[in-house]
Amino acid sequence: MKILKDIKLDIPEDIGREFLTKLMGGRLNPGIEAMLSQSRDISAASLQPSAIYDSFRITGITGDSVNFESGYLFKGPNISKILNGSETAVIFIFTLGKNIDDAVNNLRDKGDTLAAIVMDAVTTSMLGLVGEYVGKSIKAENLVEKGYGSTCTYSPGQYKWTIEEQREIFHMVDGSRIGVNLNDSCLMLPFKSVSGVYGFGPEEKINKTRVACDLCPREDCIGRK
Repeated sequence: MKILKDIKLDIPEDIGREFLTKLMGGRLNPGIEAMLSQSRDISAASLQPSAIYDSFRITGITGDSVNFESGYLFKGPNISKILNGSETAVIFIFTLGKNIDDAVNNLRDKGDTLAAIVMDAVTTSMLGLVGEYVGKSIKAENLVEKGYGSTCTYSPGQYKWTIEEQREIFHMVDGSRIGVNLNDSCLMLPFKSVSGVYGFGPEEKINKTRVACDLCPREDCIGRK
């Protein structure tokens, strides 16, 4: 089990602009550009990024089921496809911290819906930066054997992996150690948190799906990569 705290991020000046432009369906006006800059500064000052992850040996994949040596089990056609050929899986949870949720909710409570949307776009993009940092750390520790490779990352709630699988994720990795918990609907709190898995195994055997979006038919999704 590894915990990363006080993660230092290199935050671009235009963080969130691309995502917000897609969300708004076109160019941003000067007023929204100013809100974007302000949201970046507020969010950067509120960040408390942290992560936790652990490695689990895969004993077999049968149909849609992925079995682990520890006794845990994943179910789903796409997660079994992603992990097919992998020998181990690294399960992770990362978050921007509670302060970010509080900042967005404070804007909503004040009725400033547009500012809340802008800050949500900024912090969603920041969450992507944390994901890149955590992914690099995980790969640096697990690509130690010659000829080993990594799958793309996949998360509960993505196409054909139900959100209820969060429960198994949180049994395997204790998100509460970095302040992340599940509610009754299997949503993570703080909301700006992500859980998921990477598979590791021989390069010639692991799944070669480029990104999780390649398995999803939603061509018009603004988050598509």
